[in-house]
Formats: sequence, C-alpha cells, structure tokens
Amino acid sequence: MLRRFALEQDIARRVTAVQSLLKEKEIGALVIVAGGGPGMNGMARYLSNLVMWAGRAYVILGADHHEPAVVQSSSYGAKWNSQEVTTSWVENPPADAFARVIEIAKELSGSTKRIAVEHVAANWMVGEWDQIRAELHEHEFVDMTKELDAVRSIKTAFEVEAIYDMGRLMASALTVFDEVCRPGVRAWDAAAAAQERLLAAGCFWGRQKFSLDLRPYTIPTPLDRRFTEDDIILFELVYNSPLGYWCEMTNLYSFKPLPAPLQAQLNAQERVIEKCALVAKPGIPIGRIAEVSNQTWKELGFSVIGKHTPDCHSTGMDEVDGPSSWFTPETLLEANMVLSFHPSTLLEGDKGFLISDNFLVTPAGAVRLSPKTHFYKQLPVS
Repeated sequence: MLRRFALEQDIARRVTAVQSLLKEKEIGALVIVAGGGPGMNGMARYLSNLVMWAGRAYVILGADHHEPAVVQSSSYGAKWNSQEVTTSWVENPPADAFARVIEIAKELSGSTKRIAVEHVAANWMVGEWDQIRAELHEHEFVDMTKELDAVRSIKTAFEVEAIYDMGRLMASALTVFDEVCRPGVRAWDAAAAAQERLLAAGCFWGRQKFSLDLRPYTIPTPLDRRFTEDDIILFELVYNSPLGYWCEMTNLYSFKPLPAPLQAQLNAQERVIEKCALVAKPGIPIGRIAEVSNQTWKELGFSVIGKHTPDCHSTGMDEVDGPSSWFTPETLLEANMVLSFHPSTLLEGDKGFLISDNFLVTPAGAVRLSPKTHFYKQLPVS
C-alpha cells in the first residue's frame, strides 16, 4: 500500500542497504548534493523523500548514524521538507549551508576519514567541490556513483507498486487527451487537459510533447497549432509521480484510418516491442535490446539507418538512474530493474514512432508497468 508508513519503512530499508555498502568499503559518510530540477535530486530523494523546486539541498548519511541529515539553504524549502522527508534531522543554517554540510560530514565520517560522493560532474558546483576538499584535506573522497546507482536501479516491491500506480495515472491522462483531441482544438489545450489530471493527482515536474511529421522527435507545438483531420499525432507525456518516479508514455492517434504503409509500420513496431520485451531478462546485456530492435525491423522488411534515442534505460527517481542501452550497453540486466522502454530504431526517411512506457525486468522477460494496452487509437472527428 502506498501510504506514508510504507514509504518510511521502504526508505529505512534503502538507508540500511547504503550504510552496509559504506561499511563494506570502510567509508564513514556519504554526501549527496541536490539541485532543484529534474535529474538533480533523485539520489537525495531516494534516501530521504526530499522534494525541491529550486536552490540547493544536501543529504549526509553516516555509516553508523540511524538517519540521514538534510541541510537546505532555503528557509521555505526547509519548512516544506520538514513536512515531506522521512528523517527528523532537517537543518536550515542561517548563513553558509554548505559549511554546515562539511561539519556534519566530518563528524559522521569519524576515524575513517573517508567520505563517499556521487554524480560529482553532474550535480556538484565547482565551488562546493573545491571547498569540501580544501577544508577536509586530510579526508579521502570516494566516488561511489556506480555502486549507488546499482543499488537504486533494483526496485523494491514498494517502488514497483508506486511505479505501476504512476503508469495508471499516465494512462488515465492519455484517456483525457483522447476525449479532448479533435480537429480544430489547439494541441496545447488537449495537452493541458491531460496534464491537469496528473497535477490534480500530485505529480510534480513534467512536460508534454508532440510529433506531427511522422518522425520520432517529440517537441512542444507552437501555441496556435490546431489539429486537422489529416493529422497523424504522436503525443508524449513525461512526468514525475507524487512519490518521485518518472514515466514516459506515448500514444499514436489519427482521425482517419492510417494509410497502409503507416499501418504496416505500426504493426511492425508492436512486434518489435514484443520481441525486445521477451529478451529483457536478468543476465542479458542491456545493449542486446537495441540489437534485437534493429534485427527485428530488418526481418520485417524495413530499412534501418540508426537510432533516434536509447532503446531503453533504467529509470526511477531520476529519468536515468542506472544502465542505458546507449551509454552502458554491456551492463547486465537484473531482476526488478525498471526500464523506460522505447525501442528506438530509426527507419529510412528519418521515420519512426516513439512508443514508450515503463517495463519491469523479470525472469520471463520485461512486463509493462501500466494498464495501457494499445499503441494507437483512431479518434472521432467531432
């Protein structure tokens, strides 16, 4: 059940798992830097349920301390997180917040004088990195990005339920889009109706995008773009759930029956997704999914010219929280990884449909984490 008590218990398990890793490597503390934006606070939220809109915040976890510390420079943010986080240790220093982070890290690292850090290049400011190394010059800093991503890329039962629940919300938002999308309606109005459903449920960061030219690249439309009867519409929602989990979901629409070549392409895309999902089992390199995608398209008689995005990547509280078929193709899949799954072969003519959803890796292959069962819908004209 997705209740506060269950969230607290699950985060406690995550904290214990990371502390075990720190002890195994004889590291006394972990310092996580978070920023107010997508892709900048997933690890911090994973260990504390931290939520952010802007600014900087820090999570410091001691290998032997019973709960992490949250330090935030914004007084408003600290008040907000006193309500949201699962730890009772929240501080809002009156002056230099990062100076307080350094004090806590020094205290929690103890005699080990070893401090773990993660995603330094992506999340840390140069001044922060220089300051902590200068003031704690006797300490060793250990980059544990890979090890920590490996922990959080394996989802707990609570997380799987939360991600499926987000899939349900996303599917319901697409149903709203179905009801509003008609010739003459502004694309932004139909998208706004779908987003209203998500925002009313407590979703946070997010965006809506379209492809209206048979290419896979989804972007926001001009504000005055209205649907026409001849449109073939790929609509995409990318949103962060009330509990912080990302989902990318798309669907294809038209008002008239699809032309035969496009119907054949869509049928092939469905077959590609099925075959790629069957391959996505524990022990299989994640890059194998990209190979199967290309191979299947070729077997079905289509000309392959490349890729337009990774075919799949681990997803969670950051849009990418682990291996990717594009960047780390040799990494082996493990049971209970959740993949943002969108086989992404680019066809001759720069064509392709970006069809996406979250899938769970199981010994029998990957299974969809939403109730959505279709990739295409023909909509009425009025």
